[in-house]
Amino acid sequence: MPNERTTKPPRVQMQTSSTVYQRVFWGLTFYIGMMALLYAHIVVWPVRLAVGQVIPYDIISPMDASYIDSTELAKLKASGKASIIDTRIADQAQMKLAAFFAAARKARLEGGDPTEQVEKLAADYPLPGSLIALLLTLPDNELSDTEDYSRDTLGDYMKTALSKDEIEQLRDASLDTPSITTRDRVPVYFLMENITEAPDVPAVQDYINRLVSHRVTTGEIILGAGGIVNQIVLDKLIAVEEGMERQRRYRFFGAALLLAALMLVWYVHIRLYKKRFLNNPSLWAQLALIFMAALALSLLIGRLPFRYVHYCVPMGLAAAVIIIVTMYDAILASYIGLGLAVITALALNFNSNLLIYMLVCTTYPVVFLSRRSRVRDLALFGINLGALNFVLAMAVILFSVETFSWWVVIYSVLTGILAAVIALGIGPLLEMLSTQLTPSKLQALLNPELPLLKRMLDEAPGTYFHSMMMSSMAEEACSEIGADGLLAKVGSMYHDIGKLKRPGFFTENISDPAQNPHRHLPPESSFNIVVLHVQDGLEIGRKAGLPPEILAFIPEHHGTTATKYFLEEARRRSMLDGEDVNTDHFRYGGPDPRSKETGVVMLADVCEAKIRATDRFTEDDVRIIVNAVIQEKMNLGHLDNSGLTVGDLRKVGEAFTRVLVNLHHSRLKYPEQHEAEDARRSPINPT
Repeated sequence: MPNERTTKPPRVQMQTSSTVYQRVFWGLTFYIGMMALLYAHIVVWPVRLAVGQVIPYDIISPMDASYIDSTELAKLKASGKASIIDTRIADQAQMKLAAFFAAARKARLEGGDPTEQVEKLAADYPLPGSLIALLLTLPDNELSDTEDYSRDTLGDYMKTALSKDEIEQLRDASLDTPSITTRDRVPVYFLMENITEAPDVPAVQDYINRLVSHRVTTGEIILGAGGIVNQIVLDKLIAVEEGMERQRRYRFFGAALLLAALMLVWYVHIRLYKKRFLNNPSLWAQLALIFMAALALSLLIGRLPFRYVHYCVPMGLAAAVIIIVTMYDAILASYIGLGLAVITALALNFNSNLLIYMLVCTTYPVVFLSRRSRVRDLALFGINLGALNFVLAMAVILFSVETFSWWVVIYSVLTGILAAVIALGIGPLLEMLSTQLTPSKLQALLNPELPLLKRMLDEAPGTYFHSMMMSSMAEEACSEIGADGLLAKVGSMYHDIGKLKRPGFFTENISDPAQNPHRHLPPESSFNIVVLHVQDGLEIGRKAGLPPEILAFIPEHHGTTATKYFLEEARRRSMLDGEDVNTDHFRYGGPDPRSKETGVVMLADVCEAKIRATDRFTEDDVRIIVNAVIQEKMNLGHLDNSGLTVGDLRKVGEAFTRVLVNLHHSRLKYPEQHEAEDARRSPINPT
């Protein structure tokens, strides 16, 4: 039969739907959408505080300003007319206080019946008899201290607007509160209503300038973290609104720069370690929607005017990380969780204590969960995260000296539980609508009842069992190096589906070595037949609807490897014919592995075939063969783009050795087995 010329197989181009322009488009769309969300939250509709709200951060004045004490002003206008504090009434109250203490000292000097003394003083002054009796028993020095303290306290009281009702409330409180001391009770009984109608408008304005108008300075802490908002805080914020608005714009620009930096980090990670994500715009859109939805939910919770509700802010962030780590990638989830926590803290102006609280909440799912986590794992994780949040919330309270409340316990525990509930509810829906190859979809592809796997078992049983052996090897090795073991396992089961078109031309499916069809074909023809299983596999896989991530294993498990046997046979014949042989004509079309998983499957394919061909299963023999295969692939550069490091390859070799030794237990060989082994080694064994 005349020699058949070979041509270099075309390089297999995997179908991609994303270009550089599409990546830029999706990146800009996400960035613009995020900036619109942050601009609306920070600048257009900033958080408005309410009286009674607990603030988890310091509010610092950005400028010098004067503010009006609206509470005091309202008292002066309660009657509907402009009023002022009559300072003469304060003087009258002080004179009456001084007269009382003078009368008390005189009564002590004169002596007499204590009961009569108390009754006389009670008739002249507004103090209860029990309090007068107590004062008369005090030593002289304590009585003098009480007088001085009462005078100062009374002066402070009389500087504010006092109505008759307020005075009655203060006196009732002094009687009903056991913790109030004697000297605190005395000045309350000398308070006098001090609001009078203003004689003219200038007098009112002068009063406001002197008593109701106050100063707030740059850098002054208007309200510390953990403080409760009151009307004075709101009055100060109104006065410094111009500076606060400028500060919000700066915060927005800071968020814009931070998001740009985070997007760069995410892109570098994907480009270096998750290249298959680059060509999947649907995946980009899904991650962007998850990120924006989580941020929007967290900002919405942070805007609620309830006390301690800020401990619920990580709920949306943790839910997003749970979804990403269980459906996409753990390392990418940690990067996204970090970005979500930092941007949310910046947008809500949280302090470092709450930032740490959110960072731990968003990091913990990456530690506890994986792509193989089941519903039961997520349910347990929700309880686990709730307990962790409670501990973290207690730590934040201790660090910030914040007032303890049972609402903190409720909010922190619910945050963890509801984060898991949200992920459980949204995860299946997102999985159904997305094209992302999730663990459950991968598990479904391993169902032996699927048509392709059933065909392989029936029509190419040798290829089927070769794929099963590889799947165990690849899964174990990928798990050792932190790659996706389930993806590698599924890729191994489908990597050789192209052999279904011509199963009889592949040695693992040839039961009788004497019937090997390659015996009667020139090496060029044999090579052309063997190499076609890559193109055939892609065609079969696309018709069956296999995901692109699985299709990648079909060409990449061979890469640009040369078929040694056919190349050497062609060289032997060329020496007889006087022709040169082009090595490239006996190579697969590639590409070489572009992920750790396809790189591991390439190594597993060769190692399993060599071990099966040599039939040597001792641990030392297996380790020598495995290491030789790995070293050869490294030297030829087939693993350069796979992302596999030298350390990874060392672990892969150990994993392969362990699996192959366990799968091929040493056994006693009978004479007929030796004869079969000799027959199997003699014919052509193309791989």
